[in-house]
Amino acid sequence: MSDISAAIAALLEARSRQLPAVERESARWKTLGEHIDDLETALAALRTHTAPDAELTASLTFPQLPEIRAGAAEAAVSFQVIASRFTRTTVNLGVSGAARMGKSTLLQSVSGLDDRQIPTGDGIPVTAVRSRIFHSPTVRRAELEMYSPADFLTEVIAPLHAALSYPAPPRSLEEFAAWRYPESTDQTRGRLLLTRLRDLRSALPSYEHLLTGGVKSVPLEEIRPYVAYPTDEEIRAAGPGGVPRAYAAVREARIECPFPHEHVSRIGIVDLPGLGEVTADAEERHVDGLRNEVDAVLVVKRSSDTSSFFDETDASGMALLDRVRGYVSSTGEFAYVVHNIDPDKPHLAENLRGDLLRNLNGGEADRFFTVLETDVRDPERVGREVLTPLLKRLADGLPVMDAEVLSATRGRAGAVRDRIRLQLRDIRGALSLVARRAGVPEEVNDTKAAQLRSGIAKRLRLLVAGLAAEANGSADPAYAQAVENAYQGVLDWIDDGFGRGADAWRELALTRMITEGHPADFAGPEFNRIRVEISRRFAALDDFFTERLTDAWDRTAAAVAAECGALFAEPAPGAEGAGREVLERLAGLFDESSQPCPDLAAAVHSLLDVRLEYRTLLYPRVRPDLAPLNLQVTHPDTGEEMQQVAVPLTEEGAEELYGIFNGLAEQAAFRIQKSLLREAAVPAAVVHALVEQFEDTLIRSGTSPQEFRRFVRSYRNDLWPEEFRGIDEANSRFARVVRVTEEIAALAGQEEER
Repeated sequence: MSDISAAIAALLEARSRQLPAVERESARWKTLGEHIDDLETALAALRTHTAPDAELTASLTFPQLPEIRAGAAEAAVSFQVIASRFTRTTVNLGVSGAARMGKSTLLQSVSGLDDRQIPTGDGIPVTAVRSRIFHSPTVRRAELEMYSPADFLTEVIAPLHAALSYPAPPRSLEEFAAWRYPESTDQTRGRLLLTRLRDLRSALPSYEHLLTGGVKSVPLEEIRPYVAYPTDEEIRAAGPGGVPRAYAAVREARIECPFPHEHVSRIGIVDLPGLGEVTADAEERHVDGLRNEVDAVLVVKRSSDTSSFFDETDASGMALLDRVRGYVSSTGEFAYVVHNIDPDKPHLAENLRGDLLRNLNGGEADRFFTVLETDVRDPERVGREVLTPLLKRLADGLPVMDAEVLSATRGRAGAVRDRIRLQLRDIRGALSLVARRAGVPEEVNDTKAAQLRSGIAKRLRLLVAGLAAEANGSADPAYAQAVENAYQGVLDWIDDGFGRGADAWRELALTRMITEGHPADFAGPEFNRIRVEISRRFAALDDFFTERLTDAWDRTAAAVAAECGALFAEPAPGAEGAGREVLERLAGLFDESSQPCPDLAAAVHSLLDVRLEYRTLLYPRVRPDLAPLNLQVTHPDTGEEMQQVAVPLTEEGAEELYGIFNGLAEQAAFRIQKSLLREAAVPAAVVHALVEQFEDTLIRSGTSPQEFRRFVRSYRNDLWPEEFRGIDEANSRFARVVRVTEEIAALAGQEEER
């Protein structure tokens, strides 16, 4: 590996180490922006209740928030752009420039491809699709990312409609195919865009089948029509249907092939459609492509009879690069000019050389932009005069550029963070004013909290007493019926030849016994299957357990909600199955109150986290009843191990074996039924214990009185809306603003990772 290649590999490794921290920063700023949205919504809700007091309402108005929100969004995007940069496993060079400057020829010389993959041409734009080309010493392939019909209409057709001020674009390919466009327009650029639009419509049958939205693999030798505009010859030779335009279906091409140069093991080339092309969104496509895909840009400028000077199109293109470089201190560190010279016309090269010196670099060679001279048709010269000096410069300069970009992005984000902190200070001041204006004496809160806690305690105590009576009373007939249903289901399955049909079971047993020469080879696995299936079928009791647990939640929720006024208007307490939803909302209110109530929330979460299941409650009790369903069993008298299936290898033996299995399975099912019925009190006892534990934790934990006071402060206006109509620190809308403010403060207080 050369020194340049090693330096580039080290750069990429350093980027990968920084990536997790940058991604966390992007996620943090995205979340900050979302929280600022929540804050604006919460403030708006609070202002609706302060409307009678104009001063309070004005104090809760913060017109700077949308601008701060935009700053947070910009920070998130900036960090994401850096993350995209640090994610790349290659150093990517963008190749740009106006059409007919030799851009495609330079790409050929760098990549070793030819006109079949990177088309060139004189007089007309050639490159129709952005291509990314990567060095691979062994692979030659092309993968095309295709538009879906919806994406094609949105990303290709809609911008053309907008640029031409046409009505809303077609919503389907059928609508596009039938769209009637005018024959011409007065403006020159408009005529060019209209021609492109009409060409795409008339050629739709040639590429409609390619609009798959997936990735299409194409041999490199066949890629040209997918990435290039048709030539004049192809257009003239086309029949009545027009020339095919497969490129219209392609969003992007990725090519891998061996580059014929050294230092390129971790290099990628991004081929961008030419600057100065007439497309609806050419400028923005360049900005987006360059910002997110490349580390440096080569701008090709050709010395010719018509272009031996730096013109307005070139200046516009360089201005785009100035936008793209972002926080890199100098455009010249990001963009390089490739002077494409013609050795046979040295005077033209001299003219452009002088013009670049004067108009681009202010009379001093490479002052603002490094100019690399070469004949782009000569791969050897391109390697020596462009690639080698460029890659050496980048190996040294890209780490500095990365540091500049990251430092400046953090600086901009830090300024937004400071504005957030100042805004939060103002918001807290406004909240203090609201609290002072409409305060409620603390003794009122204490009285209401005690009343609420006592009321809930009485209702839960009555519920617990009722559940205790159910647990100590006669057996639950619903439980007995559930056991009987499961038992009957097992018997029906046994009678059906253990799910195979009796005749089929005997036939299979006979076949296996004869084939293996012994009944044990069939009986052992079959015992296992039957044992597992019987156990599984008794697990149908889970439906009964679920109903009992749901009923307990419903009754508990109704007891709590009855004391909480309008707080649980939706869903209606007591509605079938609504209990869990009410309890989840209660836990959320405890968690989210302006003064959190963690122990009360934990009590509710513990009740909701319970699962009543046959396999955990009763399976251990009935497991011994399944023991006889095994090939080897213990003799009850001698204690010796013995086999249960000593039968002849005949039809009579298979019949006898069926009888053995049938009898053992029915006996096991009967024993399980009896064992389960003996445990009839278990479900009710478990439900009683669960609700009693919930009641004890909610009402009598050490923090219960204090947390009920907190709960009342946060939701007093919702608990007793007829008594408390004002706005104060206890109002839920007030609490929401406080909570979101604290969340933003916590996020804004995190220091960026270095």
